[in-house]
Amino acid sequence: MKLYIMRHGQAQMVAPTDAERMLTTAGEQETHSMSQWLAKLTTIEATFASPYVRAQQTREIMSENSQSIVNRWQLDELTPESDPASCGDILLAYCAQHKMDNALVVSHLPLVSLLITDLCPGAVITHFPPSSIACLDIDLDSWQGKLLWHKHYDDIAHQNSIGST
Repeated sequence: MKLYIMRHGQAQMVAPTDAERMLTTAGEQETHSMSQWLAKLTTIEATFASPYVRAQQTREIMSENSQSIVNRWQLDELTPESDPASCGDILLAYCAQHKMDNALVVSHLPLVSLLITDLCPGAVITHFPPSSIACLDIDLDSWQGKLLWHKHYDDIAHQNSIGST
């Protein structure tokens, strides 16, 4: 199966609590571009998102271009300081139980990077900007994966500008 792990879009720096930080206008725009780009590549069947406002907003924007999303889960385990091994177990159990081919996870630093390292031994992403997405090819029998690619807004904006010239 393909597991797409995404860091939420750019968020406001100030809010009453970290969990309440909302996306900025730039964060919304970049996430919308990533949503359109990903929709051209694949069909997402399910989404998993942190309960934090910025992750929920990111997931909703990502869902706008995917009519095939059957399940939308909010997981309290997807907060920034959560344990990546536990998160990976929960995510893969859901995916295996529902026989998913493609799922999107929206969460935060440092969890997104740690989750990839945990699921794909040897894979390390040192720079994971807002709205970026990593694609993992996961074997649901062994619960191990391979990092296929990692893209962020600047990558796709550059591809789009090259394609339009």
